[in-house]
Amino acid sequence: MNKREKVEYLIIHHTERNNDFPFFIKLRHKYLRKWDDIGYHYLIGNTRPFTRNGKIYTGRNEEYEGAHTQGHNKNSLGICLIGNFDKNQPSEKQLQALYKLIKEKMQQYNIPPENIKGHNEFSGVKKSCPGKTINMDEIRKIISK
Repeated sequence: MNKREKVEYLIIHHTERNNDFPFFIKLRHKYLRKWDDIGYHYLIGNTRPFTRNGKIYTGRNEEYEGAHTQGHNKNSLGICLIGNFDKNQPSEKQLQALYKLIKEKMQQYNIPPENIKGHNEFSGVKKSCPGKTINMDEIRKIISK
């Protein structure tokens, strides 16, 4: 695994699966995609049976480069909401946990609000990730308060 250079961006994702768990994701990333570890640094649980709603799970160690946004892993942390947000809304507890985590990491790494991005806001990304029901402008507005 490569050491991460610095954190300039926080990149938000979704799993596209409503029933998911950090360990299942780690297994998919390691054994199906042949990555060193889970691609995301943090995951946030949903209302389904496998995770606790709004619980922040640690994924890949922050000191290592993630595997979540091609071309931007060296200077970012990946935060993934568990769920399919093309079809569903994230829960209020998930959003509150997301805002809290974003604010902590913004302060820790001196990241401006405009560098909080959805995966789909990077060039070349054809996915809707973090999902059609996630409004990144609204998230940036909320965390700026």
